[in-house]
Amino acid sequence: MADHLVVPYTLDTNDMRFSSPAGFPSGEQFFTHLRDAFDCLYAEGEAGSPKMLSVGLHCRLVGRPARTVALERFLDHVQAHDGVWITKRIDIAEHWRRVHPAGTEPNESSSPA
Repeated sequence: MADHLVVPYTLDTNDMRFSSPAGFPSGEQFFTHLRDAFDCLYAEGEAGSPKMLSVGLHCRLVGRPARTVALERFLDHVQAHDGVWITKRIDIAEHWRRVHPAGTEPNESSSPA
């Protein structure tokens, strides 16, 4: 049987919320929500407990001009911080399998950034 690895994915920090009634009515709210989520998790990481923030993006949603500006602002904010790894989900999965092989205990100090 093959090993099963799940990389967390959430609707919380996802551009699909532009399409939901309780979602983001503007790019500014999208940016603010992503920035606040990142800042909280970054602070927890700085305190010794590394975190991962998954941001779901879809071309048909985030590809609109005002939303793209919000995404660019968020990426600028993230890149202004040290020790952050911006990558794809497949890269996270491959890193996890390489650093934490099946049957071993996770080691929180093995951040790729």
